[in-house]
Amino acid sequence: MTYLATQPPGKLSGTRDIALHEEIPAPFLGKVLLHLRRGRLVRSYRGIGGGYQLALPPERISLLNILCCIEGPGVLQGCVLEDRECCPEGPCALHDSWQPVQQQLVQFFQTNTLAELVRARHAGPGSTSRIDEAIRSTGAGDPPVL
Repeated sequence: MTYLATQPPGKLSGTRDIALHEEIPAPFLGKVLLHLRRGRLVRSYRGIGGGYQLALPPERISLLNILCCIEGPGVLQGCVLEDRECCPEGPCALHDSWQPVQQQLVQFFQTNTLAELVRARHAGPGSTSRIDEAIRSTGAGDPPVL
């Protein structure tokens, strides 16, 4: 998605070009692009000169939109301990502790866009982006040392 977001308007990018530039196996990329096309985040055009382009401006594509297209709409709703949906009626041992973290994750992915991800990715050393600031504000900047 970041590769497509950096292309000039109207330019179509083929799977092979994206795979080479992003160092992603083409068969895997094809499956991801299929999910993104079904989610209407990218458009595809067949034939000679065909390829993919974003269906919306990068400023209108939230990271949550991308995540849900690839992983499914309930990606951030599952239980952190078990393979089921957690709920107050049948909570897991971490339900009360996990719920605020889960809400922060949803808010983070909802409020940050593909455009911001591109800016963060292409920012120079020492610069900060809105995404960097959002991560720092959650206190999740550095992983714990074990």
